[in-house]
Amino acid sequence: RKILIITPANLRKQWHQELIDKFGLHATILEAKNYNAIVKAGNKKPFEQDTPIICSYQFAKSKSKDLEEIDWDLVVMDEAHRLRNVYKTNNVIGKTLKEALTHVHSKILLTATPLQNSLLELYGLVSMIDDRVFGDIDSFRSQFSGAGSKNSFESLRARLSSVCQRTLRRQVQPYVAYTARRAI
Repeated sequence: RKILIITPANLRKQWHQELIDKFGLHATILEAKNYNAIVKAGNKKPFEQDTPIICSYQFAKSKSKDLEEIDWDLVVMDEAHRLRNVYKTNNVIGKTLKEALTHVHSKILLTATPLQNSLLELYGLVSMIDDRVFGDIDSFRSQFSGAGSKNSFESLRARLSSVCQRTLRRQVQPYVAYTARRAI
């Protein structure tokens, strides 16, 4: 299976180790140095590997044409809140990745901090997965921005149900040992 994991550069090795420890999967961390070595060795498609590929957001953006050429079975984007403003013209990484991965049907966006300022950030994240969920930004604004009624919130919740899974801390506490923090 063709799996791509895009993560902040400082989390690439952690993802690599977690895939080994939790799933027994050996992945390839792709970065400029080994990418260039693979190309120099004659492989014109360095992303075409038999293992999951892990790369940074910056690297993925710089190799967006390569990403378009692969029929990915799954793309995982960690710390996806970085993409929440993809609808804004100045979010170059988000826009580039959205366009490069449009053909991918299975995408997972992972984030612990999805929304901070407005519902438009939710629009941005969902549009990374599927542009058709909310339509264009003007349609989203007219339906869900502003004061909002109970009906509009229910409609929003219904539309999100097919693309969003929110997991609360209390739901995973039986499986994850959280550090007890006490303010002194």
